[in-house]
Amino acid sequence: MIPLSDVLFRQLQFDAGTVAGAREVFQSLVTDLIALRYPAANEVSGPGGGDWGIDTYVGRLDQSIVVWQSKFFLSWTGEDQRGQIRDSFKQVNEKARSEGFELAAWTLCVPCLLAPTEQKWWDGWAAKQRRTAGVKITLWNGVELRRQLMQPDADAVYRNYFGGGRTSLGSLQVQTPDDVSGFSDALFVRQLEEAGMAETDAARGLFFAAEALARDLASGGDRAGIAALKELHLEVHALWEGHYNTRVGAADPDGRIAKLVEEVLTAAAVCADPEELRLRPAHRKGIVHRLVEDARAGWVRDWRKIAESHKGRPAGEVANILLADMVDGGES
Repeated sequence: MIPLSDVLFRQLQFDAGTVAGAREVFQSLVTDLIALRYPAANEVSGPGGGDWGIDTYVGRLDQSIVVWQSKFFLSWTGEDQRGQIRDSFKQVNEKARSEGFELAAWTLCVPCLLAPTEQKWWDGWAAKQRRTAGVKITLWNGVELRRQLMQPDADAVYRNYFGGGRTSLGSLQVQTPDDVSGFSDALFVRQLEEAGMAETDAARGLFFAAEALARDLASGGDRAGIAALKELHLEVHALWEGHYNTRVGAADPDGRIAKLVEEVLTAAAVCADPEELRLRPAHRKGIVHRLVEDARAGWVRDWRKIAESHKGRPAGEVANILLADMVDGGES
């Protein structure tokens, strides 16, 4: 049984160790829940308030979007929370006007429950904004989020963030190197660049995380884990194949396929784990890049030709060196 929301979401802070860390994890959790309904759910990055007041969105920033605003409030005591809500809604509305997109709907996501006085304030404030801004406004509180996590299709999301009672490989963490520049000549990086991706550092880190996991299983002689990882590779490969086959006909004259990378990674992040494994979204995203590195997938129409002609250093060799350096340096 899933714990009540007060206990459930406090675990995020306990696991993260800090409120700031839990805030980031909570936003990722909300995005993964949204992706179950809308696989194209996405996030933007903007340090120092440069994210336009957008945490998770569906749509296009040059047309119309639906926004989910995540606030990691374990308690809602009054004016402090009210002020943050007003500021967040104001920011995204101002950006909609200045940047020329439509804010079609806005949902506030909080892990807590509101006291009657605060629920009354929210109901009144939301109704006023609907009238004045013309935006549909809703609330996902701790009860609603817990209810969504209880749904069968959210099992993988729940296990990813809360464990779900499984212990197999539960202590595995996402391993990341400090320097990912060594992957510059890797095939999976070239395929991303061919697709028009200017920045690939995150992809390199995700590849390394999946590669490190595979090597840990192999070195530990975990046959069940190795078989489960192969199963997951097959599932993710089928996922990529479905998206590629659907979109390849719309490739531009240069062979680029709009949104293919983003959609596949988003879907892979919430792909159900095999029974023997409990992985993080980063591991599953990394599996996508492992498939590309192994020349079993790609991001443009003629990805096979790119793979056949590629002469760069195999990413597996780079990962070996990085893993050895991490061990020698005492890193975990």
